[in-house]
Amino acid sequence: MLHRKIDFSAAVSLVVANMVGTGVFTGLGFQLLSHTQAFTIMALWFIGGIMALLGAVCYAELATRLPQDGGEYHFLSKVYHPALGFMAGFVSATVGFSAPIALAAASLGTYAHGVFNSINPVWMGTVVIMGIAAIHATNLSAGVKFQKIFTLIKVTLIVVFVAAGIFHGNTQGISFSYGDTSAAEIMTAGFAINLVYVSYAYSGWNASAYLAGEIQQPEKNLNRSIIWGTLLVMLLYVMLNAVFIASAPMQEMIVDTQGAQAFQPKDVGIVSARYIFGNWGGKVMGGVICLLLISTISAMIIAGPRVIQPMFGKIPALNQLASTNSKGNPVAAILFQTILALIILWTAAFDSIMQYIGFTLTLFTTLTVAGVIIYRIKHGKPEGYKALAYPLSPILFIAANLGVCYFQITDKTTESIIGLATALAGVMLYFISTDRKKSQIDH
Repeated sequence: MLHRKIDFSAAVSLVVANMVGTGVFTGLGFQLLSHTQAFTIMALWFIGGIMALLGAVCYAELATRLPQDGGEYHFLSKVYHPALGFMAGFVSATVGFSAPIALAAASLGTYAHGVFNSINPVWMGTVVIMGIAAIHATNLSAGVKFQKIFTLIKVTLIVVFVAAGIFHGNTQGISFSYGDTSAAEIMTAGFAINLVYVSYAYSGWNASAYLAGEIQQPEKNLNRSIIWGTLLVMLLYVMLNAVFIASAPMQEMIVDTQGAQAFQPKDVGIVSARYIFGNWGGKVMGGVICLLLISTISAMIIAGPRVIQPMFGKIPALNQLASTNSKGNPVAAILFQTILALIILWTAAFDSIMQYIGFTLTLFTTLTVAGVIIYRIKHGKPEGYKALAYPLSPILFIAANLGVCYFQITDKTTESIIGLATALAGVMLYFISTDRKKSQIDH
């Protein structure tokens, strides 16, 4: 019998913590490279939020009907075929969580360096990843309490920052109304590509689905945690970016495209905070944002091994990665994920990894949401929670994501090809492991 340790508040905190992190504190710097209208930027974050909410209500139905750990690995295996589920799980196990952990750590290092110039960003990120991984590998209950506390701090401080920004006012004289060039900016490939950054910022709305087997009363708490967590984050994101734009000059928040720091994340939170609170206040806020990113890293270190464990446990050559300690914590999977995250942190370019991860996440979330329709065709309507506005919600989500994928393949071809190659490697590993199992049975 499953020992369910995660209550509703912890499930919501996981969703919020997984979502609020790297993307919202770095995405604006990249978006300003191609967009200058405040209306367009707000449209990006609003549309991204609606897409996340549409996906959330669909995931909530599927997760309620199939309440087990594993996320897309479990869903796609049940709805389509184990090979497709394994492919999604392989991507999540190898880079789907490890790369976002590395990106969050890189952002944390950037903000920490903005506060204290003597700090090495990469070494700072390394220490944080290893420290949080040690906490979760030692004790899940302690890790869950750690997650709740840091998520509460995260939301509280963002609300305080937004309130201070509103009180500070629109000092840049920015117009948030629809302008003459707004439509032209929206109807471009650049808008679709920037939706990848926004979608990445919103990714994590499905976090509690990865731990469905450990959530108390999943038939009630699973869908509620996904939907309420997504709504809360959508509100925070729109307001936070409005404060960023209104408080500081856009030119100071755009990422550098030249030199050694080309296309590295920009600490837009510190830039904005300096104008709102002054130089000292900006440093304090930079430290605060570091705490917020710690919560993000923690949430992903909890969720990722819950994909690695059930998937690799079925492969004889890799089943050691599914081992747990005496308290039931997936220590080997946490260690595996940590090593991958550290490799990516030390070797990969921030912008390329974000586009690569954005593409792969979009691909598999689209397949999963389509699975809601397929599962209804196979098994009929659910008796419990039903996706809001079905079938419009999955259809709109699928159409929007396919559009983003098209523009990304045409504009970010290299990153897209690498993403597809990673997925294909998962399929190859599945069939190799399946053939070996059959061979062992025959002999």
